[in-house]
Amino acid sequence: MGPAVPVPQDRFHRTIWYVTTGLMNPFIYSRPVEPAELVDRDAEGQQLIELAEAGHAVRLSAPRRYGKTSLLYRVRDDARAVGMRCVYVDLWGAVSVADLADTVEEAYRRELKGPIRNAAVAVIRALRPTLRAAPGGVGAEVSPDVDAEPGRRLRGLLDLPLKLFERDGVRTLVIFDEFQELLRTGNSLDAIVRGRIQHHGSAASYIYSGSHLGLMEQLFGRRERPLFGQAQPLYLAPLSDPDLAEYVGARFDGTGRDPGEALERLLDFAGGHPQRAMMLAHRLWDLTPSKGRAQLEDFERALDAVRDEVHEAMGATWNALASVERRVISALARSDHALLSDRTLSRFELVKSSAQEARDRLIKSGDLLRTEGGPAIVDPLLADYARGFANE
Repeated sequence: MGPAVPVPQDRFHRTIWYVTTGLMNPFIYSRPVEPAELVDRDAEGQQLIELAEAGHAVRLSAPRRYGKTSLLYRVRDDARAVGMRCVYVDLWGAVSVADLADTVEEAYRRELKGPIRNAAVAVIRALRPTLRAAPGGVGAEVSPDVDAEPGRRLRGLLDLPLKLFERDGVRTLVIFDEFQELLRTGNSLDAIVRGRIQHHGSAASYIYSGSHLGLMEQLFGRRERPLFGQAQPLYLAPLSDPDLAEYVGARFDGTGRDPGEALERLLDFAGGHPQRAMMLAHRLWDLTPSKGRAQLEDFERALDAVRDEVHEAMGATWNALASVERRVISALARSDHALLSDRTLSRFELVKSSAQEARDRLIKSGDLLRTEGGPAIVDPLLADYARGFANE
């Protein structure tokens, strides 16, 4: 036996070493993946870049865990590669004008490098309240001119692409992820955003991304909203079986394992759901011996492990649904007939009008997806839970 090959010390090359030697599970499902690890989405990524280069705004909508953020990371890298500046702003959790301003400021500080970052920081600092000595020299006062109106600092931050363009002539692509959070604040923040970006011209392009399809449609699809018709819609579809099969198969093969017939079972169950497919592949890989081949029973064991992992979350999701919504999901998961057929309505004690209303709510919330064959449950594990729940 030859001498042992040392494990690289830096994190990046150590990860590559573990994966290529078959010692580390190559399937990531608990966080967004690196751009190079994204399954397909080449067409969507190219379309987003082309629209950004042409100065257009896009609203990207996708159900939760559909790889939206990973795609945006790739677009950020690609935008920089073609000479654009790019700032990724994650709005998740923003509940006020102050929250949004802090989030935008932090994004510019994090995403920009070199002299242009210094220029941005100078603008940012000028927008912050300034301290001055209080009368009599005791204590300090905050100057009243900057934050007297809550949106003033935010407006200045939203205008940063214009200020930077005036400096170097480079377009900024601003990516707002989880953009639907603006509606949760009740502060008409979309009006503030529209009021600034309409003056940016060649200085900036925008991607508005969201995981709540109903709220995104409300922001951009209602005439009374400030952003009505202001962005081209783009929706992420489920991944195709060939793309998933190639991705999963290559990573099994590259780590000395064979998914065997279990791969088809995985594809059938996942239904093109990106994160759930990776979750199942991760568990299946763990159960496949090194230099061995996965069996169908290995997939069933992997599925049981995944069920255990998500059981609490699925229960919380199920309990948060209205009774009629549960029946609609159960019908879609368990019936061989159309949702609104007499047989399905009778079996699941549904009234046609209430079933339609529940279906539409579930589509807007991202729990159902419109397909040519009718509404489909987005999360295969929710469908699986509905089938199992009915049998408990």
